[in-house]
Amino acid sequence: MPPPVPRKALNLKQKVDIIRFKDSNGGWSIRKLADKFGIGKTQVAEVLKNKENILRRYNENSTNEKSRRFQRNGPGELIDKIILEWFNRVRNKNVPVSGPIIQAKALEVAREIECDDFKASNGWLESFKLRHNIVFKSICGESASTNLTIVNEWKSKISEIVTGYEPQNIFNADETGLFYRALPDKTFSYKGESCSGGKIAKERLTVLLCVSMSGEKLKPLVIGKSVKPRCFKGIDVSKLAVEWKANSKAWMTTIIMTDWLQRLDQQMKTQNRKILLFLDNATSHAHLSLDNVTLIFFFLQI
Repeated sequence: MPPPVPRKALNLKQKVDIIRFKDSNGGWSIRKLADKFGIGKTQVAEVLKNKENILRRYNENSTNEKSRRFQRNGPGELIDKIILEWFNRVRNKNVPVSGPIIQAKALEVAREIECDDFKASNGWLESFKLRHNIVFKSICGESASTNLTIVNEWKSKISEIVTGYEPQNIFNADETGLFYRALPDKTFSYKGESCSGGKIAKERLTVLLCVSMSGEKLKPLVIGKSVKPRCFKGIDVSKLAVEWKANSKAWMTTIIMTDWLQRLDQQMKTQNRKILLFLDNATSHAHLSLDNVTLIFFFLQI
């Protein structure tokens, strides 16, 4: 039986190193940790048992040290104070705040106080978070699944379906919702703070995107709620970089999709091209017989 390992005095940094190593290597046993750090198993167990208290003391010491260095930076202290006050205001309204939002706000403040040499770098952001005990949290999340058996069956048929078509003539089109007033679903907040969101902004557009295997992108189709929105005043809609359509719910409809497909067919006829177009089985996707566009519909998701 090997002799017991003599107890070794550990400073706060060494204890934190053990905790962080264990967090990054979850499968390591206390025995393996003891061998790695050259201390006894009892000592390792004590460190892990007091993990929260050790990390709290370490963070407090680090924060105090960074604060002492930070206060010598002149305008940096003023920027920090203004950003913290702003952060408190927006979080009190349950507005999600991401890292890039904080950095953009800090640059705005720096310009206002004419601090031209200030850089809202990732390092500055990390220091700001550490000074004020701020962490990044998820507000909500969701997951979805698809029947993989059907997916694999479909994949096995694709090579046969595309036979005779060059990559530049194989297209895929699909819609996506653009919630142009939506806020991030994650936010920085104080440790221990409950993290709930406010009312979710539901203003949306529908965008139809179409691209070929070779990377050719067709003009996007955007569907809004108004044929002539107020923001389009004085603008020739036909000259926009997108096609604009509208209905009361800003949704894709069979009428809009049929019109788009027929115009696409005419465009390909003008270019003397025969293309294959993959679409999903949305109810708004019309099953048409066209001259220069062959429609292939993906399986229904189950």
